[in-house]
Amino acid sequence: MPSLPFSAPSSPTKTTPSPPSIVLSPSTGSPSSPRQLYQSKDQIASAYRLRYAQYLAATFNMSLEAAMAEADVQLAPRRSSGVSEAEALRES
Repeated sequence: MPSLPFSAPSSPTKTTPSPPSIVLSPSTGSPSSPRQLYQSKDQIASAYRLRYAQYLAATFNMSLEAAMAEADVQLAPRRSSGVSEAEALRES
């Protein structure tokens, strides 16, 4: 049996552990431009569109401009239909 690199105490001693200390410090970013906590839906959508285009460009080895065009096509709003999904399922 391998020997352990530490030795266990011969008699268990009871010590109360001290609570961990948590230190919060302010961020080191510039105070003139605080991070915006709430973003508009347009800002969120454009950030998602950019990340998706970057993913497409990296995955398919294409330029970022071509990936942005593809992202615009893929993420374009869908046209609404005059027939709901439930009505289409009832007819078939």
